[in-house]
Amino acid sequence: MPTIGDVVTRTKRLLNSNTRTELDAVHTLLAAGDTTVRLKYQTDGIRAGSYISIGDGTNPYETMYVHARNGEYATVQRGIDGSAGYAWPAGTSIEVEPRFTEHQIFEAVKDALRAMPNNLYAVSTEAVSFSTTEQSVAVAALNDPTHATPGTGFNHILSSTRTARSGEDRLLAFNTKVQGYAGTYELIRQEGIEKAVTVNLTYSHPFATGTLTLAIDLVDTVGMTVEMTDIPALGAAASLLLGEESLRLDLHSQGDSRSDAAVAAGDRARYSLVLQAQYDRRISEEARRLMSKWGVRSGAVTSSVFPTTVR
Repeated sequence: MPTIGDVVTRTKRLLNSNTRTELDAVHTLLAAGDTTVRLKYQTDGIRAGSYISIGDGTNPYETMYVHARNGEYATVQRGIDGSAGYAWPAGTSIEVEPRFTEHQIFEAVKDALRAMPNNLYAVSTEAVSFSTTEQSVAVAALNDPTHATPGTGFNHILSSTRTARSGEDRLLAFNTKVQGYAGTYELIRQEGIEKAVTVNLTYSHPFATGTLTLAIDLVDTVGMTVEMTDIPALGAAASLLLGEESLRLDLHSQGDSRSDAAVAAGDRARYSLVLQAQYDRRISEEARRLMSKWGVRSGAVTSSVFPTTVR
């Protein structure tokens, strides 16, 4: 299943198009506190004033600033731009002056995941047992993720069935509702029962975005369907490119071979809008897919409307 690291890679493809970034690698172990990097390939692009991006796909990416270069050694400042320093083993890849550092992309991907709109949601199932005397049952699996006993959170009921009555061999629709109390939730039955029953509750809830590392699985952990996993990359790429438009007018970055006409005014912004339009289209498509499967829900903790508008 796709991971957040895979989304970072997908986002890089959207951002870089046909451009290429020089690559190098760590020659020997770089400890967390070291400020001298021994370079495996001695790439010319690593020089005083350069930014380099380093990562192994396990730890969060780190951005470094190069203060000086002496042959195969570079003196660096660790943990630039909000990144953190780690111990990097020999062979770890180094990107030289990337258009966007991997740390920037990783942060944008996390922002995009946390900004997913309410008309996309995760779906889970919980079995809840009622005795003949119980009108409501606390369901810890529905608790808010920040609760002392964390759960998935809750948006609305998608399906509620109960064990069959005597002599019947099928599940029956069962009238229930969910009531929230300060981050905890109870399932309340709204019809009588003749015996102890088990209610199979299928419900929607927010995506799990509290802890986002490169190895996090978008389907099994975050709760997205496989069809949705292209959406965060579109959102992250659109956000990053929109912020890059200001570089066109940055005279300090132009140099002898670059003028302010090298990139037409608004080109980056237009591409950002193209990506944003694709993001909105994909949100609408997946929201409609969910609606076609589960229908329109009302009276929920989070409102659910047909996505004629995407947000």
